[in-house]
Amino acid sequence: MKKQHKIWQNYWRQIMGKPLNVETDPDCDLDLHFDIWDLEKDLFFKLFEKFPKSQELAERAYLLRWGELGELNNKLSSEEELIQEAKKSIQSIYNLFPSDELKNPKIVVKYGNDKLRLELLSKAGSISTEVDDELCDLIEKANGENGYNAYFFLSEPMYRLSSSYIPSNWILWTLTDRTDIDPYTPLLKLYYNDCDVALTNDGVLIFKLNNEE
Repeated sequence: MKKQHKIWQNYWRQIMGKPLNVETDPDCDLDLHFDIWDLEKDLFFKLFEKFPKSQELAERAYLLRWGELGELNNKLSSEEELIQEAKKSIQSIYNLFPSDELKNPKIVVKYGNDKLRLELLSKAGSISTEVDDELCDLIEKANGENGYNAYFFLSEPMYRLSSSYIPSNWILWTLTDRTDIDPYTPLLKLYYNDCDVALTNDGVLIFKLNNEE
């Protein structure tokens, strides 16, 4: 894996016009993590040409950085809309990894500031935890060792775009072969509406951040 990562590191650095064969490990190469997001579109898409499903990967990454988000960024103004998006993700996750916790769970919507958010989420876990944990295996199953290597190379740069795993994993989901299911799209819509979706002892919590109160 390290050998392949160095190859991709040099490929990216060449596209960006950076020095090659640096001693910095690809996982710690801040040029890869941050400077790629300032590239022109043609060079940005070129970054992904060595990876499986390169066009889909590039399109999703470019969309989140520069594109028109469209319905991904639609304002969800009612609790019912929030719940419906959460249900879509719950059903997708349940189809992938059935569990009693996600079988027709009670869904509660709460609103509050950062302090309340931290308090509530500290007692809960992300609803996508199991999918997050299995994403690498799903990608490897679809693309073999090349997919496995791609997941670990791309994870950090994609995460650095927004410092959140939901947008990052939404991009990386294109590397799986599950075109029939996409648990991250509803979560991304909720993310853009300042919502966290968490699994609690009582069911599913949708917490919508509202610092104006």
